[in-house]
Amino acid sequence: MNTMIKRSHLRHLKKTNLTEIHVNSNRIQKVEKGALLFLPSSIRTISMSDNEFSYGDYLSEIMVVPVEHVNISELFKSHIPSNHEERCDHRNEINFPEEEVEKHISSIRPNFVPLPYRLKSFVYRKCLIRYEIPAMNLSENSIEYLDGHQNMFYSLIGPLCPLDHVTYLDLSDNMSSNISKVFFQCTPNLKILRLQNNLLGFVLPDDVNGEVLHHVSHLREINLSENRIPTLPYHFFKAQVSVRRLYLDGNLLDYLIFKIDHMKNLNFLGLSNNRFSYLDKPARNQLETVLKNNKNLSIDISGNPLKCTCDTKDFIQWMGNTKILFNNLHFYTCRLSTDKKQNLNNPKRLYEVLQKECASYTSLVIGLLSLVVLFVSILTFGLVYRHRWRIRYMYYMVKIRYFETKQKTHEKKIYSYDAFVSYESNDRSFVHGQLLRKLENDAGLKLCIHQRDFLPGRDIAENITSAIHDSRKIVVIMSQNYLDSYWCMFEYNMARVESIYSRNKEHILFLVFLQQMSPGSLPLLVLELVQSQSYIEYPNDEYGDTVFWEKLKEVLT
Repeated sequence: MNTMIKRSHLRHLKKTNLTEIHVNSNRIQKVEKGALLFLPSSIRTISMSDNEFSYGDYLSEIMVVPVEHVNISELFKSHIPSNHEERCDHRNEINFPEEEVEKHISSIRPNFVPLPYRLKSFVYRKCLIRYEIPAMNLSENSIEYLDGHQNMFYSLIGPLCPLDHVTYLDLSDNMSSNISKVFFQCTPNLKILRLQNNLLGFVLPDDVNGEVLHHVSHLREINLSENRIPTLPYHFFKAQVSVRRLYLDGNLLDYLIFKIDHMKNLNFLGLSNNRFSYLDKPARNQLETVLKNNKNLSIDISGNPLKCTCDTKDFIQWMGNTKILFNNLHFYTCRLSTDKKQNLNNPKRLYEVLQKECASYTSLVIGLLSLVVLFVSILTFGLVYRHRWRIRYMYYMVKIRYFETKQKTHEKKIYSYDAFVSYESNDRSFVHGQLLRKLENDAGLKLCIHQRDFLPGRDIAENITSAIHDSRKIVVIMSQNYLDSYWCMFEYNMARVESIYSRNKEHILFLVFLQQMSPGSLPLLVLELVQSQSYIEYPNDEYGDTVFWEKLKEVLT
């Protein structure tokens, strides 16, 4: 059976000096219209918790009640034992004319909430109602303290206007999973904000520009603990320059990436029971910046899975050296690399132990890396040295072909010269005096001679590679002078690489020995060719001279 407060109940209070009324746990559902007008002008506090108020005409009279403190918590609280079956034996019905109902509904302004004009504190907690807080128009008020925790406000849309005087707002324990960017638009003077034990971790990571808290720049205390927050954007707290206490305990944070070094008055940061394994260098730098402005800065990182390893020893060293106070330090523990739990109440001592362990480990790692680098270097050097002539040949061929028109694959190669003659300058008398006359003038062959046919202004190595590539054969005038010449041996090796990789191992090299040379005086690469392919020695008699030139013509034609 519910209760109604009637005018007759309050009639005799009008001329009293009553300052407080407590009508808790009376199952009050309605107030008769006009009854509130009998409250004395001295009334300042009304407590009506644990009742079952419903909407009615009496709400419009609230605005003229001079009350300053109102508590209407625990509405609709159940008093039925768990084993009691609820039933209604008597039913009283009150019939309202339809026109009266329509008249009452039309008089209600959309989303309008009447409040006592002197109201300073309003407590509305532990009410079993599940709804979102939409945009609301409040009557003029002086509310400074607003407590709405332990309800079921699952979505905070707002704004609630006006709330210009509010300095304290508690909406904790509401299972809120959404908050709009305009919710705090009409609370510019808010100083204490408590939103712990909600589900705001679903939306706050998306607020990259800090719009949710943009309108509450005077906050001194923020509590966002137990909200399942995995991360907060860098600029989330950009407007909070005056905050002194910031609670982010019991979330899912593993890195402190949001900006805090602009909070010059910050004296406490709660990060306990998150997922931090350590605080990285940027986070430590931010804290040290705050410390310069506030020497009493303290933080709490207890209950985190901190690590004490070689990778985090800088963090342990910082803990031992910093002037920042660590709350509950005697409860701090960390995991060693062996997964053993270690007490962290003496960071300096622990750092010394880690430094010794990590020094030997670092030496081992450096030694192994050095061996690997040395092995790779030797292997690379060996491969490069072994294939050095091929690499040089390919390099110059790429440079040459870059400027040449590519020939079609089905076309037969047309050579510019019948042979390229590789010789040392001291042997030029033989080449220009005899070889050119016998092979070019008498036999009609076209030879490439470096002193005559190389293009001036072109790189020597490119000239050599191009000449070899454009010649059908390569004739080497071998002598001791030839072996001692860098460029002659360069020509020899380029010709050898050409025969192997560009001519499918075709025999294009032909050696002419101007003088007898012992096998021991020949380089290994020359000796291999002498042993595997034919060569000819320049004779000293007239008969041999004829055979020599005929044989040479035969090879080149």
